[in-house]
Amino acid sequence: MNHAEVKQHVIDTLGKILVDKSLIQEEDDALLTELVLDEDDFEEFFSTLQTDFNIELPQRIKSDISRLPDHATYNQLTLQGLVDLIFTHMKGKKNH
Repeated sequence: MNHAEVKQHVIDTLGKILVDKSLIQEEDDALLTELVLDEDDFEEFFSTLQTDFNIELPQRIKSDISRLPDHATYNQLTLQGLVDLIFTHMKGKKNH
């Protein structure tokens, strides 16, 4: 799967959860914290992505974003950043 396909899959997965899809349709740099998802939505989103891509995202990313604390390490993670992270994890898995 190439980078563009990973990106489209992430957007499609997110689109199934979001009510207001304008943020993912307009910009690649939308912050995940701007997507107005609750903790259960984030859990479903990350679980689906991990299953679909056969990867394990770092727990810290999942917990920081889903709880949305102001001081979270990953609260500035964009959709494009998440796509890059997934792609990196997928490539790393192939090399092992």
